[in-house]
Amino acid sequence: MAMTYHLDVVSAEQQMFSGLVEKIQVTGSEGELGIYPGHAPLLTAIKPGMIRIVKQHGHEEFIYLSGGILEVQPGSVTVLADTAIRGQDLDESASAGSETQSGRAH
Repeated sequence: MAMTYHLDVVSAEQQMFSGLVEKIQVTGSEGELGIYPGHAPLLTAIKPGMIRIVKQHGHEEFIYLSGGILEVQPGSVTVLADTAIRGQDLDESASAGSETQSGRAH
């Protein structure tokens, strides 16, 4: 079984993710960060961009973060985001927008 830790991603509006993960990738104030189980404690600002969450069994989820704070503690990681939007929600709104645009073009 792969090593995991608990991740919480919370925005001002709602909790976006809570569960066990194998790793995450996010852009911090100092550049790209890969957080694996056993990572040293850390507190850093997050730049706007996508967080890649690798859940158990390699399943991935993406969430757009408009910025915020990342806290790494033994056994858990917390992301406090200003605004967070699930990647699938971004895809749906983008496709709806393109359908609207194509409808206007005809």
